[in-house]
Amino acid sequence: MTRRTVSVRSLLIAVGLLVLAAIIAVQIGLARAIFYEMYAFVKGDEIVADSVLRISPQNSPYQQWLEQSSSQVPIFEGWAIDDIATIDLRAWSQQGEGVRGLYLHFAGYQMTDGRLIEIPPGGKTDSQRKLYEKAIYFVSGEGYTVLQQEGQPLQRVAWKAGDLFSVPLNVLHQHFNSGGEPARLLTITTFPLVLNVFDSERFIDKSTHAFTERYDFEPEFLSSVKEASDYELETNFVEDIGTVGTRRHDFRGEGNSTIRWLMAGNSMLDLHISEMPPRMYKKAHRHSSDAFILLLSGEGFSVTWREGAYDERKRVDWKAGTLFVPPMFWYHQHLNSGSTPARYLAINVPRVVKNLGMRFEDQIEVDLEEVQDEWERELRKVATEP
Repeated sequence: MTRRTVSVRSLLIAVGLLVLAAIIAVQIGLARAIFYEMYAFVKGDEIVADSVLRISPQNSPYQQWLEQSSSQVPIFEGWAIDDIATIDLRAWSQQGEGVRGLYLHFAGYQMTDGRLIEIPPGGKTDSQRKLYEKAIYFVSGEGYTVLQQEGQPLQRVAWKAGDLFSVPLNVLHQHFNSGGEPARLLTITTFPLVLNVFDSERFIDKSTHAFTERYDFEPEFLSSVKEASDYELETNFVEDIGTVGTRRHDFRGEGNSTIRWLMAGNSMLDLHISEMPPRMYKKAHRHSSDAFILLLSGEGFSVTWREGAYDERKRVDWKAGTLFVPPMFWYHQHLNSGSTPARYLAINVPRVVKNLGMRFEDQIEVDLEEVQDEWERELRKVATEP
């Protein structure tokens, strides 16, 4: 009898201690969470995972450039544009006579930026040479780009709406509109990254070094296509990326497909297309590099959120022409609620952070209940629309 009483008492004490430990653990966890929230708020930093802070840049060379350029450059700040083909542009004399545009500073990015410019009929941009990589999607119109490597003849690159091209690093180039309508170009560059490294805009603009291993007026420069891997092609110019073939890639979601291009010998910019079947979506994922995402076809929406804060998510409803970015380290998920395939172009810089040993990538294999709920609500809404 005594033994049984002692045993029960011991059990109760043990259970009580476990409960107390659990309560203390919860309290410590809450206290730690509150501490990190307050610390992040005071420092202007961002919590991206449990007890992990992203230290926000403070007065970086690129941030200084933005502040100094704000009176001369038409800067657009935000994280999405509903339609790059119709958004109003402003005069941008530094790009060329009669050229209009917007400089795109999205989500506080420090590695990539965007430039949306429009060349009038018969017009041209100023000739320029830059020590950073450029990827160009031709939104509308038709024309050509002239390239000239030091000591080599001119090479002409003809383009039209839907084409994709990457200017070789530090090659003198100039864009011409040969059509009767305005020609609009979306350019994604690594200017912020390069400026943050060298802290000298003059060096970036005035360097004349010829990267001949990337480009040296090869006759086959525009036509060369080589297989790099199952999902990668080495090429320098792609016609009509809205219709180009893709390859099945279920890793990001059932029925998804992709194709990736290694262009112009780039060591920073990465370009790829992803396509989702109707009424399907990609799995949520996040990474440690910027990513500009341009919808080429389809209708649906994307959500992006920091870990543990889905209720604070940002949502963008998209169609062809929508451009948006997920903040760095935030989960993002793309959902095609339409009746046709949805295709987008993504331009980012994963190789830079990978080469530095700082590539971070994470995918949620089992969808969050909150995402599923929002997805199902969206499908019900679409089903009732006329």
